[in-house]
Amino acid sequence: MTRWLERWIQGLAVARRFFPELAVHRWRLAAITALTLAAVAFELLRPWPIKWILDYALPGGAHAGESPFDWLGGPTDAQGIVLWGALAALVIVILDSLCDYGAAVLTNQVGQAVSRSLRLRVFEHLSKLSPEFHARFKSGDLLVRLMGDVPLVRTMLVDSTVAVLTRSCLIACTVGAMLFVDAWLTLIVLGIIPACLGVVWWISKQLTIAARKQRTKEGDLADYLHEAIAASSTIQALGRGRHIVHRFAHTNRTAARAELKAARLSAKLTVSIEAIFGTCTAAALGFGAWRVLQGTLSAGDLILFLSYVRSLLKPVRATSKHSERLAKGTASGERLLAILDEPIAIDSRPDAIEAPAHPAELEFRDVVFQYGKKVDALRGFAATFKRGELLGLFGRSGSGKSTVAALCVRLYDPDAGTVLLDGRPLPEYQLQSLRDRFGLSMQESTLFGASIRENLLLGRPEATEEELWEALRLSAADGFVANLKRGLDTELGSGGTGLSGGERRRLCLARVLLRRAPVLIVDEPFSGLDRVAVDRVRATLSERARTDIVVVIAHDLDHLDVFDRIVFVDQGRVDDVGTHAELVARNALYRRTTRSLSQAAS
Repeated sequence: MTRWLERWIQGLAVARRFFPELAVHRWRLAAITALTLAAVAFELLRPWPIKWILDYALPGGAHAGESPFDWLGGPTDAQGIVLWGALAALVIVILDSLCDYGAAVLTNQVGQAVSRSLRLRVFEHLSKLSPEFHARFKSGDLLVRLMGDVPLVRTMLVDSTVAVLTRSCLIACTVGAMLFVDAWLTLIVLGIIPACLGVVWWISKQLTIAARKQRTKEGDLADYLHEAIAASSTIQALGRGRHIVHRFAHTNRTAARAELKAARLSAKLTVSIEAIFGTCTAAALGFGAWRVLQGTLSAGDLILFLSYVRSLLKPVRATSKHSERLAKGTASGERLLAILDEPIAIDSRPDAIEAPAHPAELEFRDVVFQYGKKVDALRGFAATFKRGELLGLFGRSGSGKSTVAALCVRLYDPDAGTVLLDGRPLPEYQLQSLRDRFGLSMQESTLFGASIRENLLLGRPEATEEELWEALRLSAADGFVANLKRGLDTELGSGGTGLSGGERRRLCLARVLLRRAPVLIVDEPFSGLDRVAVDRVRATLSERARTDIVVVIAHDLDHLDVFDRIVFVDQGRVDDVGTHAELVARNALYRRTTRSLSQAAS
């Protein structure tokens, strides 16, 4: 019992964390409470017309010749009592149904609003968490938490809570009515309470554990499915389709077994309570019939009492079913809280100021950074990028070039050293205003499964049609977009499927150019482009470099001579800075690096 109480308190603690989603609906919740209490009252009145007809209207009734409606001035004859009893039954059913309908509609409205609010709250928090967090959690599992766990928490907070409170009130009132009808028969029925509590405690314990495992397995299944679908082309090219299907079948079976175990426990709970109540009903029927034969109980009272026993079974059965939903909701709530309790590592300080509208200098001072405190990315990186010159960032793969771009927009903060914009450390600026000053076009081109227009407008939502086409022209993407049947309104597949790598890269560059950010960082803008497109992109970047800070992360050896300065990076440090010709002339490591990369490319 102590453990059961601990789990109940734990579930309550989880639910309390989500009460802000309920607080805004307090008036609707009050209306739901009023309607459900009215429904409980009408539910208790339902069997009374049967008693009136049996005891007052039918021959041999305990109160034949009398009328239950004297206080209303109602009929005293049998036919009139039957008519009034039937009408009373109809009115009670109609009113009960109306109350149930109103409560159900309001409960659904509150539940939908809670789902929207909670899903938005979790998603908004996810959007602020660092890439390090997203590297720890699988994307498929996060998707299951948003789409699968949120509805289960909503069920726990709204549907099940309202149902359990309503059913508990109905049980208490029904027991009170049974005591009013016959105390001895009620004592027999109350004997089931310890048995029910024991069954609910024992099975709910296992059900909570099974629900937690089920949600975890479903998250693993969703993540594997997401990765397999996203990499379908690679899988087919490798000829590993059968292997992937086999692995999916294994993961699918594991998730199905976890779900089946939870379903078995739920069925066991329902069947156990049904059996207990069946035994109790049989005992009440036998003892009650004996008391009718003894003349101490009327037939109408026995029917009334048995109706209450049957109506008592319904809320107890419903409560047992909702205990399963509460267990699943608790497990799902814990999974959502694991996200919401994750601290936001990168945020604006209370005293942060607006970032400069047109910065002139971006500086790295002895920056040290490790991914996950394990993988060294930058080791004392020091460099200055100034407005008015086209700058190249060059080095072998893994030398830390992309990390430099990530630190500029504070996707991470350095472990040591400082990144400064116009002489101020980046954390001194408001985060949103800082990121508004940067335009990043990275090598991993990210496009969404929407139209080209919608993908471009992510850069600047208020851009006009002319500005969209100008950005496409500057990135050498206007030609292939114009040749598409629907042009800017062409729908792309997930991740930009349907376009070549070069086309995706040019669209991402167009989106960044559309931002008109004063600091532009572009990762390999020339890769996959023909000579005409390369010339146009080079001209665009050179023009922007006259008025803005422009840094190009370079891999293509054919275009190193275009940069005014090259920052040569090796193993997370700046090895040398100069033009391509200067570095070739004086730096042996630079010559070896360019030679080895040239040989690898050929």
